Amino acid sequence: MTVKTHITFKDFLNFNIKNSFPRIIIFSLIILAIFGLNFSNTEYNTKEIFKSASIWFAVVFVFIIIRSYFRLKNAFYSNKKIQEEIIYIFTDEKVQTKGETFDGDFTWNTVHRVKETKDWFLIYQSKTTMNMIPKKYFSPSEIIELRNIIEKNNVKAKLRND
Repeated sequence: MTVKTHITFKDFLNFNIKNSFPRIIIFSLIILAIFGLNFSNTEYNTKEIFKSASIWFAVVFVFIIIRSYFRLKNAFYSNKKIQEEIIYIFTDEKVQTKGETFDGDFTWNTVHRVKETKDWFLIYQSKTTMNMIPKKYFSPSEIIELRNIIEKNNVKAKLRND
């Protein structure tokens, strides 16, 4: 099975926002709790503490969002390979990848794990390195075929059932 893909900055940004949002909220709430504890030890009343904590929460949240956007923009535009059209050829034995400036392949038994989300197939080469493959380039039958190939090769995988 052959699938041609092209990841845009918008795709990359949306993927990272969806995957980072829980961490951003948790981090912001931790910062909020720290500020709340610091203010509770002072002479401020509850209304002032809540107002101050809310302002700090908003500032920290906005800072994290802006910082994340520019970090992701830099990561995307500094990686020329991710910006290329990439052709994936999936067989029972291996995955071949062909871009404008690279060509490679790997066997299924070297894959660390596969994670399928609503919009992506993520094929992890290690705990932190992955091939991001947008599902919008697959037909419904190709999605089923890829799931079957993954299962047939006993790859550790978290696949969807839809």
